[in-house]
Amino acid sequence: MIGEGLSLMLHLLYIISITVLILGGLCWLINPFFIKWVTKFNPQSRLILLRSFGSTPLVGALVIGVMISIPALNHSSTLPIDHCHVSSNCIGSPAAHMVTISELAVIGTALCLFCWASLIAFMQWRRSYKLLERLDVTSGSMLTSNVQLIETELPLAFSLGIFRPNAVLSTGLVNNLSSQQLHIVCTHEEVHAQYRDGLYKWILRFMCTFHYPNVKRAVLKEHALSLELRADQQVALSTECNVAVAEAIIKLQRLMSPIKNEGPLCQFLGSELEQRVHYLLAQVPGSSLPRHTLLLSTICFLILSICGSLPLHNTIEALITR
Repeated sequence: MIGEGLSLMLHLLYIISITVLILGGLCWLINPFFIKWVTKFNPQSRLILLRSFGSTPLVGALVIGVMISIPALNHSSTLPIDHCHVSSNCIGSPAAHMVTISELAVIGTALCLFCWASLIAFMQWRRSYKLLERLDVTSGSMLTSNVQLIETELPLAFSLGIFRPNAVLSTGLVNNLSSQQLHIVCTHEEVHAQYRDGLYKWILRFMCTFHYPNVKRAVLKEHALSLELRADQQVALSTECNVAVAEAIIKLQRLMSPIKNEGPLCQFLGSELEQRVHYLLAQVPGSSLPRHTLLLSTICFLILSICGSLPLHNTIEALITR
């Protein structure tokens, strides 16, 4: 019984692992075209598309693993892919069939990626938690109900935190801003906290571990820019003055020295300045993904997953046991 369970688990891991690598390769091929296409949409739609694309290798592999495994319930061995339909491919009895060395290598590679992503995610969470603890100790006043003020001459503006986001400004920055600019910066950071942008950055960074490095960098870079564009857009709607928001961004560029941004910290100057200013002044909102398109895509995905399970299973099994 233990042998059957181990065989089943290893087969599932192999299917998921090889699918992660294949989907990662496909994403690498279409990445340049995808990033260029995404820029035609407004920030909210960009974020939906980028998060979906970033999750494709891992989520897609899990879905395909389930699709292939469901028809295997009728196998006497219950293995997702029953190599033992052809005796030459079988090692031992069907229930005791184990994966090959090459398959174990694929599983090991995928597990190493997963462990590495988990470790980085944990370190980022711990860093965020410690910074929040220090912030609670050093921060003695609030600019608004959602924005904390810290005593330092360094000009800083950022939202911090994964599960408990905080918007933070420094006295060194506040003293150099007009009342309108201060309102713009506070609102900008409140938007980051309201949408839990730090949490989504944290999750996406974990998901993108299963992409090729250049794809990961491109997706995370475009995602960070889209977060800033959305916050800028929300502030512009609040103040009803795009020019004032653009001027505030430029002024903060002169005041702030960009700090190293890793993990769930959304800094005011976390992305390309020129693109943000151009987006505000051009006043071209970009296309929006229709709600019915998202709904239909989800329904089609579910139907395809259910109806395609048996054909996909049979096709892959035929290729392996040929």
